[in-house]
Amino acid sequence: MVRFGCDGKGAQMSEAGAPASSDEFDCFDLALLTRAERYKILTGAVIPRPIAFVTSLGPDGLVNAAPFSQFVILAVDPGLLGFSVGPRLAGSHPKDTLANVRAAREFVINMVPEGWEDVVQRASDEHPADVSEVDLLGFRTTPSTRIKTPRLSGSKIQFECVLDQIVNFGDAPNHLVVGKVVAMHVKSGLAQDCKIDPKAYSPIARIGGRNYVRLGDLVKA
Repeated sequence: MVRFGCDGKGAQMSEAGAPASSDEFDCFDLALLTRAERYKILTGAVIPRPIAFVTSLGPDGLVNAAPFSQFVILAVDPGLLGFSVGPRLAGSHPKDTLANVRAAREFVINMVPEGWEDVVQRASDEHPADVSEVDLLGFRTTPSTRIKTPRLSGSKIQFECVLDQIVNFGDAPNHLVVGKVVAMHVKSGLAQDCKIDPKAYSPIARIGGRNYVRLGDLVKA
């Protein structure tokens, strides 16, 4: 099948949008891929990704917990963190975290320690709004100091955030939730002179599919 490929010229392309042959690289025109294919190839390429395990409060006071691996520092003046909430696999209503944050205008980002790979994956499953993942998966919580949403006790670093803004991107759409950090909690002994010991911290990160990675060798440049 002839389609316009990455070089802007007619090229033999596979149904998945990849060239039929290439000497050194396979070139993918993302516009020719399905949404599922775009998701797989992008999340398989941009790795490793830190995980924001977000706790939020529902209107009935239930504590929701959900992981988001499109997560980034947006600014340090002030401290702003952002995570992207994609659409549900089925249905038009927003994910619980997005609905909760819109209503309560606060949330906690809990960083994910080693050993939580399975429960984080299970928390990513879609549950009814009246089900608390915290209760379902047996997490212990600790009260926050500046907001009402609790923190996850086993997390080594937690960020209490108030909502700064929500920005829509894409056709689906995705929602970039931006939070201003009003308090940051770091497990005792991890930080010296505001420098965090990465080996002692040792959070897990997300790679493609249901795969996670632990901190490996450190390389200084």
